[in-house]
Amino acid sequence: MNVKIIILIYLLFCSCQKRQENELIDLTVLKEIKIKTENTILPNPAFIHLVESDSGRYLFLSNHISKTLQFLNLENGILIKEIQLQYDGPNSMRHYSGIAGLEMDKVWLTFSPHAIGYLNFEGEIQFKTEIEPGAVDIIYVGSDFHQELYQYQGKVFGMQPKFMKHHLMEKSAIQKHSLVYSYDMSSDQTRWYDVYYAEDYWENGKKPSNFSWARREDKLYIAPWYDHEIQFFDMKIEQLDNRVVARSNHISDFSYLNEIPGTHEEGLNNKLSHDNYGILLYDKYRDCFYRFFYPGFRDDKDYAIEQLWSLNRDRPFTGVMVLDKELNVLGEHVFDKFQVHASSNVFVGEEGLFLSLNNENSPDYDEDHLRYMVVQFEVGE
Repeated sequence: MNVKIIILIYLLFCSCQKRQENELIDLTVLKEIKIKTENTILPNPAFIHLVESDSGRYLFLSNHISKTLQFLNLENGILIKEIQLQYDGPNSMRHYSGIAGLEMDKVWLTFSPHAIGYLNFEGEIQFKTEIEPGAVDIIYVGSDFHQELYQYQGKVFGMQPKFMKHHLMEKSAIQKHSLVYSYDMSSDQTRWYDVYYAEDYWENGKKPSNFSWARREDKLYIAPWYDHEIQFFDMKIEQLDNRVVARSNHISDFSYLNEIPGTHEEGLNNKLSHDNYGILLYDKYRDCFYRFFYPGFRDDKDYAIEQLWSLNRDRPFTGVMVLDKELNVLGEHVFDKFQVHASSNVFVGEEGLFLSLNNENSPDYDEDHLRYMVVQFEVGE
């Protein structure tokens, strides 16, 4: 065969093997919202959920200052309903580890070390049960607005994204750390499933462990913070259904924790300087997913520890991938430096994606208001 033809075939093969870059996606800002609340609230509540109904639009959020759960009118910030959390007696929330979702007239919760339950709108705990450990003796289950409990046919499905004893475990133990459990409300039984981080998760070192998940119909979509692959868990057949690589152009340099950092500053600098993914949201109105990501940030400044904490809470740069219902990447967008806060306080509404404009490192940071930018993405037909 002619040498030139061989070289041409080789070059064509190499070009086919090159990873295709995602398209940059156009963003349309529909409006900005500024809400002055009746009482003091952190400008980025840890848990938040948008309730849209015939009677209006309301924010359901946790207020750590007043130790309450609150329903606020989205339009004017007026307090509609408040649930006082108790920390003594039979309804004590002293050991709760997260808000796990809102369902009709109840609020689901997780408790430390490993229990789930719910309370009514009077703050009374009406149900609580322990989650029995699986192959690994878990010491914690938690939840968040992007790590909720989900109900399906009489079972409650939850997650356990953290490695127990990260620094003591070996790579082979990854396949013992089940990520998904269910609790059967009728039989009072806990089941752990064969859902794990990828076998090569620690191929190049000990990456941290965490993930966000979202629900579409009867499937849960598990999106690790330190891996490109998203897994589909089918609640109907109770097993993994598929897995897809959903890679951002801007995420390639994950952090590793091969040994315990010598100081808090060292640990925070390591986290800040490396890439990771974050929250996964499902948009039922446009039948797509949003996967947030945070490129690493490095400069020559010597930051005090308080500033390092702040930069990790509110990363300098934030991006979002738009994925279709099959998790194909439609495109991605990177926001301006310190433009948004997207490690919490983001949610989907009929109008679009609501993004907090209160990045605490921005000169426009406003601790007296809830501030949002409502956006949609031009993804074509």
